[in-house]
Amino acid sequence: MVRTETRAAYREAILDAATRVFGRLGFQDAKMADIAAEAGVAAGTVYNYFKNKEEVFRSILQRTHELVYQRILVHQQLEDPIERMRASTREAFAFLEEHGALFLLYVSIGGGFDWAQKRIEQALIDENHARYFALSQATMRDAAARGLVRSDIPIERLSVFLSGLTDAVIFSWVRAGCEPGLRNQADPLIDFFLNGARAP
Repeated sequence: MVRTETRAAYREAILDAATRVFGRLGFQDAKMADIAAEAGVAAGTVYNYFKNKEEVFRSILQRTHELVYQRILVHQQLEDPIERMRASTREAFAFLEEHGALFLLYVSIGGGFDWAQKRIEQALIDENHARYFALSQATMRDAAARGLVRSDIPIERLSVFLSGLTDAVIFSWVRAGCEPGLRNQADPLIDFFLNGARAP
């Protein structure tokens, strides 16, 4: 048990170090030796846990998705589905603000993987997106049952519309240089989703 815990701690330390290295040097220029030096271990130790830097990055990506998911999951206990939407969006935006460098790195390496690697990454992204989307649909279904959102549009489409708005706000934030304040856009986004652009 102790050995398992020690191995897990080493793995997390390597991932933390790799996140800093990728953020500082970029994915293309970073080497496994750089990650080892940052983690304060021998290069061979890093290879005991990961076969290459692509696997390191994939592990960072999976860990990040899990952290975001768990933070959003906390708000699923809220009784009011609209407040659930607001809190979940705020949480996702807050996480992006806290980890903006990692998100930018993820966006920037789109062309850095070969075709086979991209298929692996896309499968991981699709799997995690499905989990987030399931939460969104459950909240939307609850809101529809209470008469809080339109019932003439399928739940799946409403969730797609909300997801599209969310993505647009995030990428607009990225293009603007990831300035502070993303989390403050969560409530206006939900208000716009619920009420549209028509003047009151």
